[in-house]
Amino acid sequence: MSQTRWRIVFAEPFAEQAVSQMREIGDIRELTRCDESYLMEAVADCDALLVRTASRVTRRVLEAAPRLRVIGRGGVGLDNVDLDAARERGVTVVYTPGTATDAVADLTFGLMLSLVWDLRGCDAGVRDERFAAVRAAVRPRELSALTLGIVGLGRIGQAVARRAAHGFGMRVLYNDLVDPGPLDFPATPVDKDRVFAESDIVSLHVPLTEATRGLVREAALARFKPGAFLINTSRGAVVDGHALDRALRSGRLGGAGLDVFDPEPLPADHPLLSAPNTVFTPHVGARTALAQARINGVVEDVIRVLRGLAALYPA
Repeated sequence: MSQTRWRIVFAEPFAEQAVSQMREIGDIRELTRCDESYLMEAVADCDALLVRTASRVTRRVLEAAPRLRVIGRGGVGLDNVDLDAARERGVTVVYTPGTATDAVADLTFGLMLSLVWDLRGCDAGVRDERFAAVRAAVRPRELSALTLGIVGLGRIGQAVARRAAHGFGMRVLYNDLVDPGPLDFPATPVDKDRVFAESDIVSLHVPLTEATRGLVREAALARFKPGAFLINTSRGAVVDGHALDRALRSGRLGGAGLDVFDPEPLPADHPLLSAPNTVFTPHVGARTALAQARINGVVEDVIRVLRGLAALYPA
């Protein structure tokens, strides 16, 4: 193209450094909202669109952007971008697949340890002057004696498995549609039924696709080992929240640690919010300083595409 400056839309907040990088090569528009109709109007004459988690880049949005050359998704998941529609229109989609690997893996273990040690209950006991009674209770589990089942052995799943096997001495089972190749930690590939039936803790690390939406429903939960814990730091819609609530209240599951929900945030009257033996965090898995810096680095790949270079991290 003959133009010297690109038109670039930031649909969601990025770090000032990232915005400044783009300002050097183009005219910037930063949006204050990212619903579909507003996004369609904003992209009508843009060359590059940068989004994070909240924006839904639908087929309608793409059809409203005849000049669009590249979409930069700051983050790991791509379920909020219609990749088929983008490919049909020749729009390159880039993202930051390795940005939050360690952060999410660390949080996963934070949720596990909180459940195994009942840290919420311990904290409440100290504050409520029940120190002696809470201390006297025996915690029945240690991670080294437990089996961890991982569904989805991609970057984050492997980081969790590595910590589990080498750091905590856990037995690791995993299930993935793709052979991960040689691993630098001991882990056994099994089918999902074995993951559910044999694991003391099941941890989900799959992308949200049509195949994984509602992966953990009533039938799957019925196959879980009685008293097992469920950890979900992937996407909320992978788990049926109402089915999970029933499994927790019936005692079928021993507890759940969730960083993601469907919808987000959960409405105040959602039963899961009062379910027993739960630990919730507000989708903070990528909210460390290092992870955020890597997420903002997606602008570098956007610039490459605009300049006609091959993307480093294409979807």
